[in-house]
Amino acid sequence: MTIFTGKTEAAAIEAGLAALNSRRDQVITKVVTAPRKGLFGIGRRDAMVDVVLKPVAAASAAAKQPVAAKPSSTVVKPVQRAKAQPAPVAAQPTTEPATEPTVTPEERREQREAAVEAVQDYLANIVEQLGIDATLDVENTAHRQVRLEFTTDKEGLLIGKHGRTINALQSLGQLFLNHHGAAHVDLELDVAGYRERRAATLVRLAESTAREVVATGKPIYLDPMPSFERKQIHAVLAKNRHVTTYSAGKEPHRAVVIEPA
Repeated sequence: MTIFTGKTEAAAIEAGLAALNSRRDQVITKVVTAPRKGLFGIGRRDAMVDVVLKPVAAASAAAKQPVAAKPSSTVVKPVQRAKAQPAPVAAQPTTEPATEPTVTPEERREQREAAVEAVQDYLANIVEQLGIDATLDVENTAHRQVRLEFTTDKEGLLIGKHGRTINALQSLGQLFLNHHGAAHVDLELDVAGYRERRAATLVRLAESTAREVVATGKPIYLDPMPSFERKQIHAVLAKNRHVTTYSAGKEPHRAVVIEPA
């Protein structure tokens, strides 16, 4: 395969035509990877196109030449041909399966620490572009969880309506970790104790909604919320024998449904 890249499929094909010094009708193209813009630069990739020349047509057979007649007095003796010996079969090289490099616990720890430092710079840059003056510190670090704390005078602006801004930043930060070798690490962002207040609100919401469902006998759909908040609702009502919970809809509009058991 002859792979050429570009920001678009057309750009990748043009790169292939220039390298092969050919016209568009002289090549065969096959898209290997479609381009993707990504989100805030995360997940972006260029197009990859296989560009090869079309096979040249086989040359026409040579014209037959007339053979001069030999005198009748000449006797042609048949030529004894040696028997063709079968060509020796080349030994096939043995290939061993490729083994993936082993990552030591120390290397994995260093990779995780580098990703956590990088995501702080990434999020701080986004907040600065939003016009919010804030500092970001590591509040708590566990084996599979990192909690980052914002400090700012514009707490309400950073949290956003119903926590939409801080939740969006947390989603971007999680995507960043996933693409920088720390996909096993869960990220939590907080500002001014918002997460603790929100958790208490979700507990009250779950319990009051469950009582209403039992009283009316009808299911209730809660407002859409991120997956980590839906998990809190499910956990609060997991031992309630009178109701059941499940999530419905598609992201980002997926919501918890509470219905009679």
